[in-house]
Amino acid sequence: MVKLLRSPKNPLLIPDKNHDWESSAVFNASVVEYNNKYFMVYRAFDSNGRSSIGLASGETPDTFSNRSQFIKPEFPWENSGCEDPRITKLDGQFFISYTAISTWPPTAEGIKVGLAITSDFSKIDEKHPLTTFNSKALGFFPEKINGKYAAILAANTDKPPAKIGVALFDKKEDIWSEEYWNNWYAHLEENSLNINVNDRDHIEVGASPIKVNGGWLLIYSYIENYFSDAKGWTIQALLLDHKDPLKIIGKSQEPLLYPNEDYEIYGNVYNLIFPSGALLSNDVLYVYYGGADTVICAACCNINDLLRDISGNI
Repeated sequence: MVKLLRSPKNPLLIPDKNHDWESSAVFNASVVEYNNKYFMVYRAFDSNGRSSIGLASGETPDTFSNRSQFIKPEFPWENSGCEDPRITKLDGQFFISYTAISTWPPTAEGIKVGLAITSDFSKIDEKHPLTTFNSKALGFFPEKINGKYAAILAANTDKPPAKIGVALFDKKEDIWSEEYWNNWYAHLEENSLNINVNDRDHIEVGASPIKVNGGWLLIYSYIENYFSDAKGWTIQALLLDHKDPLKIIGKSQEPLLYPNEDYEIYGNVYNLIFPSGALLSNDVLYVYYGGADTVICAACCNINDLLRDISGNI
């Protein structure tokens, strides 16, 4: 079975005590290529434990610097934190979805999804609240499916059992339509993937889907024994049908990665790895993940080897 191999440069980013907004932790990053550079957005903790989203850039998929605060709370629907960004290039713009926290301490009802859009990483051009229900981890598909914009997300993440579902939008404005999301959630079961989850476990979307030969690759988080003190955080993969992303056509039979290194075991949350970004470059799949909710890491594998492993396994 194919396993992800950790980057020798791990951790890629660590907290920076010189910047209060990222002084306590940096984790859960997502990366995109633009103008022959790589841009990373990531979750940052300040000294008070509040989250905003940082931006870094680099010349290779596993080297990043030039850090700055990029998205921070501005509106009531996000005023208690912006977390766990996922970035996708769509229609010539970069869509950055993130968990928007409106209550403090956070409550299930105050944890939803927001969206920031940028054209060139110089500034945020527009922001929108998206979902109207408890949800996290929304990632956009990088192209339309059957003429519709598409996204995948985790619903009821803080009111388990969680569901991973697919949303299809006739027009871009539907993406931030309250009416659309109310109707989508009312039909959650029919909008959800049929993922076999043990009652003791939990799932969440990892990276935004990547188009590969034969389908859409979805990296996701599977947490064993989620409702106990012995949580087992793992990274796994699904292959979804190109034309019908609700149809699973392949899956990993074993986790691609377990916590094992010190930077994954010790930190703000022990024994935790959480995937939040993926990038395909010259047949190498890079998966970006948070280590112990404290640092940013990467691991990789050959995409063709992975697809041979998971294709047809359902």
